[in-house]
Amino acid sequence: MPSALPPSAKPSHQLLYLIYGKQEVYRREAKFSILTALAQLKPGEPLCIRVMTDRPQDFTGWPVETLELDEQTLSQWQGHNCYLHRRKACAIAQGLTLADKTLFVDTDTLFLKSPHRVFELIEPGQYVMDEFEYDWSYVCKRPDYLKLGKHLHAHGVSASNSFKLYNSGLCGVCDTDAPLLEAAIRWIDEWTQGSFDIHTIEQVAISFAMRGKTVRESKKLVYHYYAEKRFFHAMQAHFFSLHGETFGPELVARCLDVPQVKPVPSAWQRLLIKWKLRNHRKHLKRVGRDLLYGSAAPEHPYYEVCRQGWWESASREIRGWDEAEQKKFFGTHDTGWPKQLPRPAKAADEQAIVDYLQQRRA
Repeated sequence: MPSALPPSAKPSHQLLYLIYGKQEVYRREAKFSILTALAQLKPGEPLCIRVMTDRPQDFTGWPVETLELDEQTLSQWQGHNCYLHRRKACAIAQGLTLADKTLFVDTDTLFLKSPHRVFELIEPGQYVMDEFEYDWSYVCKRPDYLKLGKHLHAHGVSASNSFKLYNSGLCGVCDTDAPLLEAAIRWIDEWTQGSFDIHTIEQVAISFAMRGKTVRESKKLVYHYYAEKRFFHAMQAHFFSLHGETFGPELVARCLDVPQVKPVPSAWQRLLIKWKLRNHRKHLKRVGRDLLYGSAAPEHPYYEVCRQGWWESASREIRGWDEAEQKKFFGTHDTGWPKQLPRPAKAADEQAIVDYLQQRRA
């Protein structure tokens, strides 16, 4: 277990989380992320964890220091342009005054290695971000980036002298980096005036502030599952329904029972599914793959509860079709397995999948 720090003490390192609102799914995300961080520590190794939240009561009994946020602060952090993710930059800016090194962590993050491995990468003038996503020269001509491009052009940035854009799901800075965050917040306010076409302006602004500096990626040390939330939400809901949310050493140990990757069929099963769908049109291939992947998920107690994550992907695809295409897919009676698709490996899944799709369609 981590050793406790006196409230308000300034530690050398801190993990910092921001969570607000009443949605249970984000509370579970945060708590599970904290458990994975603690599970990677050596016995007795200290770790300061601070949670900025409007609901400190949700973390009673947990080895964290809560920093309570009132409605006025959350409103101020959102800014005059009502850009929600401005709050993250503001949280980092305020948090970096509380420790020598701050590692801001999105709640949908799992620690694969000790957090101290990540802290080792943070130095003055050397930052840590979740992962490199793309270069500005790659996205600057996309329609949704054109307005932002005009703002960046005013700073002398073009496709020919672009900069790297990083995912800010994890951001490591030092207490001397206040000017960097102030600049990022200033640019956020500039770039969100009026309407804005993209919702990742906050991470563009932080990446822009770090241009020309050394930025290290943390993707080998953590897993940011932002694109696969439906699987991990299902597993985390199951975890806390089994073990509750009361903190204790056993909860830390049990979090290691939960898979750290989404349920994907074996290589042989994936190849077989691809072969079965080889002559189908693209939109049917996508639906068929997701339905059959869910049925062929590996045997594991936690994977049983998230097979519907695959089926939900198929359902979203189907709901995007026109009515005629949907009727053709489901057939006249809407009760049997779609004739256009190969059947799942598990016969019992046929009706379960059809019932799920019809429920989501309704």
